[in-house]
Amino acid sequence: MTSLFGATSRVVMTISLAYSTAPAAFAATPDASGPCSAIAALSIPADRISLPTSGATIQSATLVTTSETSNQNGEYCKVIGQIKPVDPKAPDIVWQVNLPSAWNGKLLQYGGGGYNGSLPPTTDKTTLGLDVVPTPLAQGFVTFGSDSGHQAANADDASFARNDEAMLNYGYMHIRKVLDVAKVLVEKRYEKPVKRVYFQGGSTGGREGLTAASRWPQSYDGILTNYPTANFVGLRLWGAGLARAVYDDKSAGWIPPALVEHIAKTSLKSCDGLDGADDGLVSNFQGCRAQAAALIQSLSCKADVTGNPRDCLTKAQIDRTLKIYHEGYSLPYRLANGIDQYPGYNSLEGIVMQLGSEASLRIPPVSGPNALHASRSFEFLQNFVQRDQPLDLLSFDIREPGKLKDRIVELSNVIGATTTDWSAFSDRGGKIIWLQGNDDPSVSPLGNAKLFEAIVTKMGKEKVRDFMRFYLVPGLAHGGGRFSPTWDNLTALDNWVEHGVPPSNPVVVDATKSSTTGRSRPLCEYPSWPKYKGDGDMELATSFVCSEK
Repeated sequence: MTSLFGATSRVVMTISLAYSTAPAAFAATPDASGPCSAIAALSIPADRISLPTSGATIQSATLVTTSETSNQNGEYCKVIGQIKPVDPKAPDIVWQVNLPSAWNGKLLQYGGGGYNGSLPPTTDKTTLGLDVVPTPLAQGFVTFGSDSGHQAANADDASFARNDEAMLNYGYMHIRKVLDVAKVLVEKRYEKPVKRVYFQGGSTGGREGLTAASRWPQSYDGILTNYPTANFVGLRLWGAGLARAVYDDKSAGWIPPALVEHIAKTSLKSCDGLDGADDGLVSNFQGCRAQAAALIQSLSCKADVTGNPRDCLTKAQIDRTLKIYHEGYSLPYRLANGIDQYPGYNSLEGIVMQLGSEASLRIPPVSGPNALHASRSFEFLQNFVQRDQPLDLLSFDIREPGKLKDRIVELSNVIGATTTDWSAFSDRGGKIIWLQGNDDPSVSPLGNAKLFEAIVTKMGKEKVRDFMRFYLVPGLAHGGGRFSPTWDNLTALDNWVEHGVPPSNPVVVDATKSSTTGRSRPLCEYPSWPKYKGDGDMELATSFVCSEK
């Protein structure tokens, strides 16, 4: 099997360039149509991009004016192009850079989602940002992003990863390559230095933000990361373990959708009031986890039942599916940064498990009919790991992967953001605001909390607070959920970077499309959570205090 690290790969792993961040004030560029159209003729040679490419080309450069009724971003030059690969068999990296006519001197890079394959919405608000706040582009940020180095109609499609260059682009390279291209365009458009570079995203985009700061700490000033797939390989192994738990022995561990819903409703009812408020949110999730054994007992079948009953849990469903879903797994070997486990999810604390609508595993697995993580795990194992031979998901053992183990460990060092030493980034003044939902069924909140705890153990609590804030948000799923927090997160990050003012008792507003829209809660630093004071309007953040017990 071909190694990830050929001669080219070994070189690019060591490259990290620092850029000038001299402050400056900027006003609108006169006669914007001329500079924008001039960019269309620009060619970017390979030596302007710090990782190996064959250069970049411009597909189009279009001036978007304020006269266009759908434009809420002010006047800007929309530039789309491609970064050409070294390997002629690898796909291009398609990118978009938006250059506002009134530039504030700052750049904001947008992350993607899933296995990517399409451009992120670089003209929209930030992930979890307030709708009533102008978009970053309207505020004067140059905004940009890419498809991560391949094109696909479905973000679950990982077939691109059979090509080494495309896989490395997805893992981390596209982040830096597109930043370099954006800086060339900024130089051409404004002829002024860049003041700050920020990154924002959720899920894969959250991982990309942490990756950007950890791999190139001198090039990024601030990161907004939301529910990141930080332990990417660990998550994919968890999906493979879940598939075996659910579908082995004629799907003995599969739990029908109605029973999955019943488990969630029962646990929510049992745990809702542990934070002092019956508000549909489990804020004291650790207190709720302490009740898990009793909840399982109350839901278990009273007799020896086989198959998939619809009103109680069998021994197979409890010992297999709920065990890995709620408790996770441990490995007899270590992934990158010494990680040998993946904690489970709050599946007995009110979230709805994503186990699929069908008892049988399709070949290949399909999200929806099958468990979400089974599908994405198969895509990973088939295209990143096994590659050249068909993979049988139900014959793969995450604890004993045989000849595939070295490849899996190697990949964990390429794709992921599990470093615990952030000294290079923090020492130069970099800042990170990190949100994770308790109700997330896609990325383990316990896993990201454990990673944050490892960072604190490595660096010390006070040093971590100097550059990072980590918030566990009750009710937040993988975006959306029972409580979808929105706040002016980019301004909070910018104030921290520019003025040394960290977020102070921030308040988030619920944007769920339901009767709870508009309610507010304090954003509590982990390990604290919003506790109801005992009186006052439950719709208001002022009625809650951040508590650890």
